[in-house]
Amino acid sequence: MVDKVRKILLFLALGILGLSCYHIFFKNQVTVEDVVLKALEVGIDIEIENFEIVHEPKDGKKWELKADLAQINQEKDLTLLTNVELKILQGGEQEFWVVADSGSIHNGSKEIHLDGNVKMIGASKMVQELIGKEKTEPDK
Repeated sequence: MVDKVRKILLFLALGILGLSCYHIFFKNQVTVEDVVLKALEVGIDIEIENFEIVHEPKDGKKWELKADLAQINQEKDLTLLTNVELKILQGGEQEFWVVADSGSIHNGSKEIHLDGNVKMIGASKMVQELIGKEKTEPDK
């Protein structure tokens, strides 16, 4: 009786081992068609398509930065962006969007520069407040 149980457990263990080997070596193979490699421009270390950064601090002043393409140059500490969209939210409500053909982020200072066909879309309370302050301040 004990020999029969041992044989059953041995066949069961060998079956599980064989099934595991099959899945590891034959089922999970990556083919050349799955990997896309392309040469990057000189100075570009990393290229990211559909780039997105979301900033959600506790105070509710949220912003999102999206770009079709981000090219990171670590030597210059710079990220180049293509087709940029910056959405700024305050208190959970959409305030305004800024769109541009291109832009850059200085990685160290987190300073963002936008270039080419830059547009601000939507009404902004913050901008209206700034304009209102400029009008009410007396000239010196």
